[in-house]
Amino acid sequence: MGIINALDQEWCELVNGRSETVIRWAARHPVLAPCQSLTEVLTVARLNSDPVLAALLTELSAGDRLAGRVVLQALLGRMVRMAQRDPRSSVDEYLACLWCVIKGYPLERRPIRIAANLSMDTLNAVWRERSWLGKGEITLWPSGEALEELLQPAGLDGSSCDAAPPIDVEVHRVLEAGSLLRLIDDSDAALLRGVYADGMTGEQAARRFRTSAGVVRVRCSKAVRRLAGHAVELSNAA
Repeated sequence: MGIINALDQEWCELVNGRSETVIRWAARHPVLAPCQSLTEVLTVARLNSDPVLAALLTELSAGDRLAGRVVLQALLGRMVRMAQRDPRSSVDEYLACLWCVIKGYPLERRPIRIAANLSMDTLNAVWRERSWLGKGEITLWPSGEALEELLQPAGLDGSSCDAAPPIDVEVHRVLEAGSLLRLIDDSDAALLRGVYADGMTGEQAARRFRTSAGVVRVRCSKAVRRLAGHAVELSNAA
């Protein structure tokens, strides 16, 4: 449950300093008009789920990642319960898949039962990933083999790898190819560049990208696994 504690800690930090953002949301979305804090946004979401989640997803599509983080927080308890019923997948995997589902949710096509749709899409994503990996174990961190093939480890466990040779050029080429092939988006590319090219620790990356070290680990793991699954295309493109 390490990532849950990390997300809870991050949430406590967020609720103490984002009132201006909430006020901007409230000015644009009538359903959020009574809200002056992230805590109040969550409260309203429990009472009026679809309009609130729709407003937050709209803000996320406009580039406000905090709105997506609120959606994730609203579904956090549900993900924990789903993971507890799944003996083969961890809550880390559910949350990693949920974040990807949130970012890609087709709001215009599916404007109702949003929470239920996000949950089912996440469940399906976890099952698809498990099926794709077959009987292999799903790990939160990228495998050593995948990193050696693609990016070479650079201290993702929070430590620095001083013995690792310089890989800036290779990293930038791989990430540029990954973006070109639309395997990763710009925000994931920036995070991977910071960790693998700049040698940032998990804590340093968390501070730069205004998130938690736990979320950094999940995002890096998800992005590298996606790149590793397209190693041949990346090699050709890079």
